[in-house]
Amino acid sequence: MNNGKQHKTVFMIFGGTGDLTYRKLLPAFYNLFSLFKMPQDFEILIIGRKEYTTESYIDIIRPWLKKFTRTNFRDEVFERMCDHMHYLVADFTKEEDYPRIKEVVDQWGGVQQRLYYLAVAPQFFAPIAFSLKKAGILDPVHSHQVMIEKPFGVDITSAQILHQQMCTAFDDESIYRIDHYLGKEMIQNIMSVRFNNTLFEGIWNHHQIDHIQISALETVGVENRGEYYDHTGALKDMVQNHLFQILSIVGMEKPHSNSAEAIQSQQVKVLDALIPIENGKLHDHLVLGQYTEGFIADTKTKGYLDEDNVRPNSPTETFVALKLYVDSPRLSGVPIYIRTGKRTQKRATEVAIQFKAPQGVLANLLIIKIYPDEGIYLRFNAKKPGTTQEVVPVFMDFCQSCVYENRINTPEAYERLIEAAFKKDKSLFTSWPQVLSSWRFIDHLIERIAAEQAEVYLYPAGQNGPIQAEELLNREHRHWIDEEHG
Repeated sequence: MNNGKQHKTVFMIFGGTGDLTYRKLLPAFYNLFSLFKMPQDFEILIIGRKEYTTESYIDIIRPWLKKFTRTNFRDEVFERMCDHMHYLVADFTKEEDYPRIKEVVDQWGGVQQRLYYLAVAPQFFAPIAFSLKKAGILDPVHSHQVMIEKPFGVDITSAQILHQQMCTAFDDESIYRIDHYLGKEMIQNIMSVRFNNTLFEGIWNHHQIDHIQISALETVGVENRGEYYDHTGALKDMVQNHLFQILSIVGMEKPHSNSAEAIQSQQVKVLDALIPIENGKLHDHLVLGQYTEGFIADTKTKGYLDEDNVRPNSPTETFVALKLYVDSPRLSGVPIYIRTGKRTQKRATEVAIQFKAPQGVLANLLIIKIYPDEGIYLRFNAKKPGTTQEVVPVFMDFCQSCVYENRINTPEAYERLIEAAFKKDKSLFTSWPQVLSSWRFIDHLIERIAAEQAEVYLYPAGQNGPIQAEELLNREHRHWIDEEHG
């Protein structure tokens, strides 16, 4: 009930002078604003420690937005958006600065939808939440949503502590956990392909599927994230969140509705059904790797141990290959292979579904290309033209990102996530049960790695992981799939 007061949306960014804000958040706001998708009455409050004024901050962000906006940058649109933008010099680590934040947002009046985007390191999430509450900014007159990015803890214990701390200021329904993979167009399209096509939904089961592959390969190294990455590794940085999110969508049952609760509950069921790797069986299910110096597109690159802020002789993995099983009626006995790595030959995130093959012909193959290419590749069998009965593989290749109209109409991940938060749609965000379930599996896996002293194999930059990752599939007469070679 608003008692006749005007409704206003207030978006606050803590960490407003960082790369995430410049490269992703503000370009997303520009895209939404230029497409008339922002709330009718809104203000953006940028909170940073640097001694900027609103005017000088706007001058700083202009070239960033020119470079990173999806829609055409126009000065007049930028100027109109900046009429709603305010910069406040404040130190988010100091409680005494929060009353000034309250003073600014209170002066805008109305009944406000207040969104707090914490574009800061995770160790500051809880202190900011405490300070917001203590300063009275989280008063019951307004609605409140907080947006935080992974990692949500470094293990299940730290994740639970963070959750408990955040819930002292916000109820769980108001906590929006961001996994930007969920904002990608083709991740959302996996559900559409599955549930809106009898062709696929009818055969999406262990009777017809031979195996599933989920790959997220990157040509880049750790870049300027050496210190963070060296204490994290590929298992925690990619598998626990991004790849398990994809896996849960690939393996879930059809939700009874499009609500966040219905979708997320089905995803959790998949994560809960992941079968832990048995003692002594790690070698049959896991390969860890670390890149050495090599060549990416004919350019020599340094090895992981030569990257800045990486420990000498660090054992941290930059590559993971896993063979998993889900204990569910749909996918019982179907191997699910996951791989992710840095400094690989190609940059690609995709899902491959290989179906069981009739004798004497190639298996049908479905590849859902997520990033950077977006589209769907389908290989099937047909008779070769001519007088013989020879059967040959043919394919259909729908490249969504190749069509200019699709590219300009497809929102960036952060654009989609921010718009969803405005609408209080949590279907694109990670639920607490998902976080809990994924950490439970990864923690058990890390315990097995330590107990069995799993080796970290070396691979040269420019190769898709160590040769042992190929052997993981070759042992069962399979191989890693790509569109060129099937």
